[in-house]
Parts: sequence; C-alpha cells; structure tokens
Amino acid sequence: MGRRSINHSRRSRRGAAAVEFAVAISVLLMIVFASIEFVRLNMLKHSIEHASYLAAREGIIVGAKSNDVKQTALDHLAIFNLSGATVTVNPNTIKDDTQVVEVTVDVPVSGNSWISPAYFGGTLTARTRMLAERAAAEMAGALPTGP
Repeated sequence: MGRRSINHSRRSRRGAAAVEFAVAISVLLMIVFASIEFVRLNMLKHSIEHASYLAAREGIIVGAKSNDVKQTALDHLAIFNLSGATVTVNPNTIKDDTQVVEVTVDVPVSGNSWISPAYFGGTLTARTRMLAERAAAEMAGALPTGP
C-alpha cells in the first residue's frame, strides 16, 4: 500500500514539473528576446551616430559638397542595412567660407528593428557639428600674438 502511494505522487508531480517548466521557460525566453532587441536598438543608435560623425568629417574638408556628405552617411548606414534614413546637411551648400558643418541623420525604428516597431515607434536621431578646417586656420590667425 505504501508503494502504490509513492508511485502515484511521482506521476502527479511529473505534471506539475512540466507546468512549472512551461511558465519558467516562457519568462526566460521573453527576457532573452528583449535583451537581444535592446542590444539591436543600441547598435542602431550607435551606427546612426557614427554615420553622422563620418559625414560631418567629410563636410569639413576644403571643397566638400553637400551631396558627398549625404552619400557618406547613407553608405555607412547601408553597411548595416538601415532603410528609410534622412540625412540633413546644414548649411545646405558648403562654401569656402563655411565655418560650421552640421549633419543630422534620422532613421525610423520601424523597418530597422525586429520586434520594437510593435511596441515602440518613432525615429532615432543623431546630430554632429564640426568646425570646418578653414575655420580653425582663421581662428588661429585671429589670435593675438605674444609680447
């Protein structure tokens, strides 16, 4: 009689273990996938910031053109298969007397992330401002000389 009750409790315990496993694995998988998605969003943000930085560096050299600056940013974003990007260069026409170049890159989250568009909308934005090479030379020439 004692043996029969032990076998019966083991069988009923197997069902409880399966239910506990199902609950625990679903929570664990949700945490793993959320972690992967947040890492992906962080990578997107870093890639966008780096694209704006590279484009601004392209824009500060003498003889730079706005279209070349935009293309530099888009080429870098294409490496990571980011779509729907908008690149804005300020000033719109880079001249020889341009002092500051500002590049803004906007990329929508939807279409560039795996899970987040269902929960997060909006746009990731990065902005980089740099002094043009000629601005530094002009500022150095404007410094007062020593005694």
